[in-house]
Amino acid sequence: MPYQNIAAKLTDAELLTITTALADIANVLKDKVVNLTPEERSRLYKMRNNRYSLAERSLTHAKNNPHLTPPYLSLTGAELDFTFYKQLASFIGIINSLAETVADTQMALGSEILQFCLPFYNSVKMAAQQNVPGSTSIYEDLNTFFDLPPRPEEDTETP
Repeated sequence: MPYQNIAAKLTDAELLTITTALADIANVLKDKVVNLTPEERSRLYKMRNNRYSLAERSLTHAKNNPHLTPPYLSLTGAELDFTFYKQLASFIGIINSLAETVADTQMALGSEILQFCLPFYNSVKMAAQQNVPGSTSIYEDLNTFFDLPPRPEEDTETP
């Protein structure tokens, strides 16, 4: 596996840079973004390739033919929404890619850590069986993690 033995650590300066950049992004967007409930997500129209073209062409036609736009619709508001939609689309791929690589790296690191923990636990267990001084309390502490019913396939808990 190409990610075996990841040997990286963020410096304090790098952590500050990332934290500051994320805070800056969140601050810029704070009064411009919404948080949808799962129910709202399921009810809303989804803008996909064909619907994007529909929106683009409808706005063009409405602008060129204002007499066909009902008075209760706001072309200006729709154009503003479409501009913001395109602005968000320009960097959502970068954000999603970054989130994916960060999550993948964290998962790989978690796997590396657990690949250390299991052999260590087995060593402590064997040492406790041989009455090696100090090993019994460590075994009893770690055994609580192994003396459990099987966990579900999806482990979504992240510290």
